[in-house]
Amino acid sequence: MLKRISPYTLIMLSFFALIVLGALLLMMPFAHIAEKDLSFLEAFFTATSAVTVTGLSVINIGATFTIWGKLILLVLIQFGGLGVLTISSVLVLLIAKRIGFYTKRLVAEGLNHNKTYDIYAITKRVVLITLLFEAVGALFLFCSFIQDYSFAQALFMAVFHSVSAFCHAGISSFSNSFEGYTYNIFVNGVIALLIIFGGLGFTTIIQSYEYLRKKRRRLDINSQFSIITTIILLLAGTFLFFTLEYTLYGKSTFNRLLISFFHSVSLRTAGFDTIPLEHLSSATILFCVTFMFIGASPNSTGSGVKTTTIGILFLGIKTALFNKNYIEFSKRRISWKLFNKASALVFIAMMYVLTMTIVLTALEPNIEFTKIAFELISAFSTCGLSTGITPELCTFSKLILIFTMFIGRVGPLTI
Repeated sequence: MLKRISPYTLIMLSFFALIVLGALLLMMPFAHIAEKDLSFLEAFFTATSAVTVTGLSVINIGATFTIWGKLILLVLIQFGGLGVLTISSVLVLLIAKRIGFYTKRLVAEGLNHNKTYDIYAITKRVVLITLLFEAVGALFLFCSFIQDYSFAQALFMAVFHSVSAFCHAGISSFSNSFEGYTYNIFVNGVIALLIIFGGLGFTTIIQSYEYLRKKRRRLDINSQFSIITTIILLLAGTFLFFTLEYTLYGKSTFNRLLISFFHSVSLRTAGFDTIPLEHLSSATILFCVTFMFIGASPNSTGSGVKTTTIGILFLGIKTALFNKNYIEFSKRRISWKLFNKASALVFIAMMYVLTMTIVLTALEPNIEFTKIAFELISAFSTCGLSTGITPELCTFSKLILIFTMFIGRVGPLTI
């Protein structure tokens, strides 16, 4: 019976089931502080944000949930980042030592991996890479947090933020994200590296490791796209943020560069911030919206339309302008079929964002258009950066954001 269900449908159902379960658990008395009233909509929104690794919130997470509620969020983020079916398959492998073809296909779709014969090895590597990066990140963050908190608090916050950063969740147990560490180079650097590696994609990380160990002669086109586009976006984002917001908090040029670099990294669907974003200029918001829309790389913990999609579109347009017959990159041809698929994905995404922006603008006439567009694309790309308007939205607007976060995580083409 289960095998009759499309893998795409099962992926969506697994995420939806986890969201509902997470919302019910967050509403339990032990999960939130007794003085804080938590409605089902607030719990459902928070669970959706955690499972879709977005980071948008209608409540103050740090002040609302107990340690048990935060542990629930941590599990939801980890399951959402890796994928419910991926983790389930790992458990099956540990118990049964083998998985069937249908399960392999499910995991391959969930990981955006186009092969099934090597999915056993890939799944193990994905989990190992995730746990390794999160453990190392937690260790470094602990060294910083222990200076301000008790051992238990520092350990929990280090693990929580390491998982949240690598999985691109952007959810923080601090009430104001990382605004308390605006000029802390060490914490900024650790979080930024976790976000960057989480957004590169597991295949790119594996191939880069093999290439450095001389076990591979060259990286494939996807991995080259991921690395090149990531570097371009990071440099361009830092330059634009620094230029457009030159009056950023901090007197020195270095502090301004640190803030600009961190937010350029965070735009890659991560969602942490070190300064309040309510007062960003309209020009900055528009460039942030563009970068969030692009998002991370395929086969990663991030979302968006993906760096490789934009790369293929750019090459296809370049090919058309120079009147060539074939799309080429690194002396290799890319089929027009991939270009058509990339075009379809971007068109669907743009039409959805445009339509929902119009709807939200009509529902929220008192909120600036740029802030609405920022919030909606942040939800679609599962970035989670916010100008602070999310709690002010009406119930229907919040439901639209919930649906948008869900679409952004499972993918428009999957829907």
